[in-house]
Amino acid sequence: MNADPADAAGAPPALATELAGFAHGLRRTSIAGSAVDHATMLILDAIGCALGGWAAEETPQVLRTARHLGDTGPSTVIGDDVPSSMLASVLANAYLSTAITACDVYTPAHCHLTPEVVPAALAVAEQEHSPGPAFLTAVTAGLEVASRLLRAIDYAVFRRRGWHAPGVIGPVGAAVAAGLLLGLDEAGLRTAMSLAVSQAAGTFAAWPTTAVKFHQARGAAAGLLAARLAAEGFTAAAEPFLAPDGGLFRSYSPGDAALAVGDLGRRWELEQISVRLWPGATPVQALLTALLGSGRTLPPVPPAAELAAVHIRVPPATYEAHRHLAHPAGCFEALLSFHYVAAVCLLEGRFDIDLADQGHCGDPGTLRFIDQHIVFEPDAGVPRGGVRVTLTTRDDATVDIGVEHALGTPQSPASRTQVEDKFLRYAAPRLGAGRSKDLLAEVAGLDQAGDCADLIRRTRPGVEGPDPSRPGGCPA
Repeated sequence: MNADPADAAGAPPALATELAGFAHGLRRTSIAGSAVDHATMLILDAIGCALGGWAAEETPQVLRTARHLGDTGPSTVIGDDVPSSMLASVLANAYLSTAITACDVYTPAHCHLTPEVVPAALAVAEQEHSPGPAFLTAVTAGLEVASRLLRAIDYAVFRRRGWHAPGVIGPVGAAVAAGLLLGLDEAGLRTAMSLAVSQAAGTFAAWPTTAVKFHQARGAAAGLLAARLAAEGFTAAAEPFLAPDGGLFRSYSPGDAALAVGDLGRRWELEQISVRLWPGATPVQALLTALLGSGRTLPPVPPAAELAAVHIRVPPATYEAHRHLAHPAGCFEALLSFHYVAAVCLLEGRFDIDLADQGHCGDPGTLRFIDQHIVFEPDAGVPRGGVRVTLTTRDDATVDIGVEHALGTPQSPASRTQVEDKFLRYAAPRLGAGRSKDLLAEVAGLDQAGDCADLIRRTRPGVEGPDPSRPGGCPA
């Protein structure tokens, strides 16, 4: 086997070293206030999505599988009173946080990051009794490293080759966050990132099945495994990204290392991570914004009874990916279907996971409305991530609604209140309204948390306060 030239020279190449050095040197006080706020909001959203994830139809299958891999241990499965092994909790929590298709997304590379980074960090923080600022710093580092790698790759080539970013880049972010909480030094973090890249996988052959969401769960577990191995002194290649034989940029997509490290620590790429305010595929968020978005200067939507036709125009690539889902076969396909989401929004005046179950998917009235009124078309003039909706009434009046950026994107940010309302909407059925509000306040005050183990355990429905066997912890 030929040695890597950089290894032979005795100095690791720049990219892995710079990213590891950034993560290891990151301090809570050096993170910009806006980045802290966004990271805190993403953590809150990930926990809320995980509590909502119990409503997904395939969740029991994933949870049973996770527990087969380790059904005893001290680690928390969000929304469950029964603790589990660390590996099982990471798999379960990662899937729960993406189960209802409402988690974050870094849209330039179509990657969901919090399902990988947050569960891996939560599991280690619970085990190590990490203080809130350390947990927040670790998650921030993981999200920043991963989003910068996503910024650096040529996504057009990456996507053309069929790769799905959460399973390829997500493990690196998870390894960084978990590694920091395990106390890895700079060399250890570089090793953890390399071990994460060694496990990179996940392709769009899984679309449109729920296997695409499993990429996030496997990515979280891969990151945890990478960090734990690195903590044991396991070795790996010094440069997982730029290596000419098998490096990530050579194997998965060309990449520009300068984009990954430019202004590192001064400009925060994680602020480009979007929040989804509704369950539904990333491109569908623009449609939901058009029909339901509040606080916008868009024309009012006529009542469904007055409509003769609903024309939905999307970019050609979006059309090809979603055009076969007019009559969704189950919850996940419903969340990907422009036809179905539009029909439900217009008929119900809202959209959420409870309207995407088997009973609603097969509702004759909804299917009839789709067949008689919904027209779904490609339009090269619609920008990526956007949608154009033309509503024609029975008296031939038309309402045109164009959305270039969905609510929740960096170009059209969601308000803190909107994200908190989403959290409470998904947390309350599992924890109750009062405890959900208390948990929201604790996550929002993560900087003041003395022991994240207490905070994490409050996501168990039967746990009311700090562990009585140990003093201190998060304030109630």
